[in-house]
Amino acid sequence: MRELWFILVEDQPPIVIALAMGILAYLLSRVGAWATQTLALLVSGLVFIWGLHFFNEGHAPMTYENMTDLYLYGVNLNIHFSVTLLGNLVSTVAAALTAIVAVYSFGAMSGNYRESKFYAYLTLALVGTCIVTWSGNFLVLLIGWELVTLMLILMLNEGKSGSKTGAARTYAILGFADACLLLAIVLMLTLPTSRGMQLHKLAFLANTRPVEVGQLGATGYVVYALLLVAALARAGAIPLHTWIPAAARGATASALALLPGVLTKLLGIFLLARVSLYVFRPDQTMQIVLMVVGGLTIVIAGFRALAQHNLKRLLVFDDISQVGYILVGIGTGTAVGIIGGLFHMINSAVYGSNLFLMSGNVGRASGTYNIEKMGGLARRLPITFICGAISAAAISGVPPFNGFVSKWLVYQGALSLHSGLGVALLIAAVFGSALTLASFVKVLYSAFLSRPPVDSPAADTSSAKEDLAAALPMIILAAACIILGLFPKLITNDILKQAIPKHPEHLYNVSESVTSTGGTFGSITTGGEGLWSPSVAMALILIGIVFGGGLLVLDKIIRRRLRVVRPFLSGETGAGDDRFRILGTGFYETVFRLPLLKRLLMRRADADGDGKTNREKT
Repeated sequence: MRELWFILVEDQPPIVIALAMGILAYLLSRVGAWATQTLALLVSGLVFIWGLHFFNEGHAPMTYENMTDLYLYGVNLNIHFSVTLLGNLVSTVAAALTAIVAVYSFGAMSGNYRESKFYAYLTLALVGTCIVTWSGNFLVLLIGWELVTLMLILMLNEGKSGSKTGAARTYAILGFADACLLLAIVLMLTLPTSRGMQLHKLAFLANTRPVEVGQLGATGYVVYALLLVAALARAGAIPLHTWIPAAARGATASALALLPGVLTKLLGIFLLARVSLYVFRPDQTMQIVLMVVGGLTIVIAGFRALAQHNLKRLLVFDDISQVGYILVGIGTGTAVGIIGGLFHMINSAVYGSNLFLMSGNVGRASGTYNIEKMGGLARRLPITFICGAISAAAISGVPPFNGFVSKWLVYQGALSLHSGLGVALLIAAVFGSALTLASFVKVLYSAFLSRPPVDSPAADTSSAKEDLAAALPMIILAAACIILGLFPKLITNDILKQAIPKHPEHLYNVSESVTSTGGTFGSITTGGEGLWSPSVAMALILIGIVFGGGLLVLDKIIRRRLRVVRPFLSGETGAGDDRFRILGTGFYETVFRLPLLKRLLMRRADADGDGKTNREKT
């Protein structure tokens, strides 16, 4: 048994056995959900354990070139894999999230007619992700890339009414992006050998220096631009984001928590990082384009999220906004910015997945995804409320959660540019965090803390309580938000700092840019630019909690001396009346009435193709 494990797993990435089990899951989808559920957990567990084994073995890239070797008309079509720290990190996180979403779906999708196929698609999507992240050349990457796209389209087609429209738009945009990727690969075959790197062989060589785009002439710029379009469309950056809100229309919370919201973003950013760090070195113009797109994505998507009345669409736009921080960090070209952007990629996958799972629990309890028709769920779903609040604080950049640490590193990367653009990006990033926080204040109040409508299922206190099976995955992800916030060096120092190339002309000094300074929780410093200490932040937060608790106690003491009466309604008692119910969606109505925002961003008929406004959608 030990020898079999060595041959199938330790000797090479377990991609063959994972692919076989994924195909078997699809074939057994007619047998019953239990079969595909078991295979989904087995494949995700296998990939996760192998990823931990790789981290335990060391930091050197592992290359496997003995899979096959084929030459066709002078083109090397060899299929081999090259596992790097960054690729293994993405595949390990994807495997963990796949297992978590699968466990959540045991109860959330129980009895659903498409349940069996869902787990098969989930398994094959993870296999495609591993092929991309473990690929040794662009051809292998393209195979995994298309496999994930196919699983996404199939999963969306299995959705509710209106899902096929979203699947069609998804196919159109991602098909265009995939065509750009394929064209870039074809053009790369024509590139000459440059600085010891044979780009025409399409191989990823992690130990070589990236080729400067300008040295390759116009073809180099075209190839890099095509790869950039493919990566940004898959990640969902503006203006190539429209397929994600369309996909969310009919998709289940389980599907959103993994495919459109997590795996596609991970793959898009992974392609961008691998191309920009290991293959091409973008010049200053390309870096500015990347940072400007990131800044616009942060602000525009933040405003769009704030304007939504549908919970799934609000989460989708907030998730899109997070992509902007990653682009800004990578676009800076500095070690601290790149580490911050890649760390934010991992963090946004964690709390983004948790927020989509929260939306599933809230939607089932309320019977709707319309925020105006929700309310009073804090007592019925206490675990969902607490875990959702933690993830909302993390995505909003509230310390000491993980989202703050990665955003703070991105801020440091922008400041290290020492330019007006860096300051403008810093302002946009901080403003985007404020928009995200405002949108989640609306969500948490509307769904959990406000009074439910009289005709809402949430008003029935005798209905079912929290489903612990669906709450357990949320607890794990919420705990990850806290752990990665208190111990960020587990990712920044031990993995990401070792993963990015250390070329002086490409990056600032890595060893001095992000280092650990010790402390109770392991503080980090960014080469003199700034210092983040979780222990100090925790102490200040605890002081604030104690002070806030004291104010609540004082408020209760004062209220005991006041006489509380019903509102006067011209002689009517107002029993069962919603006229005095305060809606969270009205918190920011004044902002949306500004002429510029109303014309450019806040169109209520929000391009869904169904003629309904956000207020009307459920």
